[in-house]
Amino acid sequence: MRLLLAVVVTLVGCRSAPPLPEDMEWVTASANPLQWSGPDVIRLVTPIRPPTSSDRTAHIVVALKLPAGALVTTTTDAAGEKSLAMPVGAIATRIEFSGPPDADAEPDSTWRVLDVRQFEWRGAGLDCVVLRPAMGSLAGVRWACGRDADRAAGQVLAMLVREGRLDAPADDARREQAAEHLRQLNGCVACHVKGRAEDRTVGTLVQRGTDAQGLFSLRSLFADQDPVERYRPVDPNAGDALMEPTCPGSELDLDAARCRDGRQARLRLDVRRGRLEKSRHVVQVCAARLAVAARLDDAGRAALAGAIAECE
Repeated sequence: MRLLLAVVVTLVGCRSAPPLPEDMEWVTASANPLQWSGPDVIRLVTPIRPPTSSDRTAHIVVALKLPAGALVTTTTDAAGEKSLAMPVGAIATRIEFSGPPDADAEPDSTWRVLDVRQFEWRGAGLDCVVLRPAMGSLAGVRWACGRDADRAAGQVLAMLVREGRLDAPADDARREQAAEHLRQLNGCVACHVKGRAEDRTVGTLVQRGTDAQGLFSLRSLFADQDPVERYRPVDPNAGDALMEPTCPGSELDLDAARCRDGRQARLRLDVRRGRLEKSRHVVQVCAARLAVAARLDDAGRAALAGAIAECE
């Protein structure tokens, strides 16, 4: 999808595009880690940081790009629940980087891109893109999102690993393991279920809920409290004095990790205190909130007025 700018139609090196099913497109891009930065891109820094690797070098960044002049609009369902809706041409990209072991570091030219997963809102529906490192660049596949299409794209991505078009270990067994892992990861629609409720059950990997479009980060950006995700071994929020465990509908257990009802506690970020203390993390959260708020319609700004006011 086209947050990757014009480079998406450039071949990696001099290699020709591989044969793909008719409903899939070979997509390539520069591996420049700063292509998701700049004044036209909003980095969605959520109050509760995403998990990281054991060495704390894994960074998950979500970037949002909106068409010039377009607003994020507000919809209301039959129950009166309000949610945000992306305009046609909007692009949301999840990038996993390798960088310094600092949870609040900002991407720079030294970071390395490990994985890219992207949604683009088009008139005909939602497109998906997955890109991976490929001989110093990025390469992958674009297709129309859907459960069956996602599975088919996962099989194609695994094939590209096996054929050496995407970077993979030289060892046959490890290369096959990498191919199978990439195939299994490719459940875009299955993961981004629209209106998914949060699940704080002990052992659940992805605990946050989604909005009406299946997005995690846009919803979480305006929520001071959220569950902690468990799909990486380290929680970078641990030890942050601005984070407080909370238990909706239940008292906190003695170890402050679980609630009396047996579920995991949420964490709550004290945004107002963080602003007074000039916390780097809170400064980043507020910058993202205000940047998105500037692109909301009147109903959206009214619905999110409390979260926006914390940052003004």
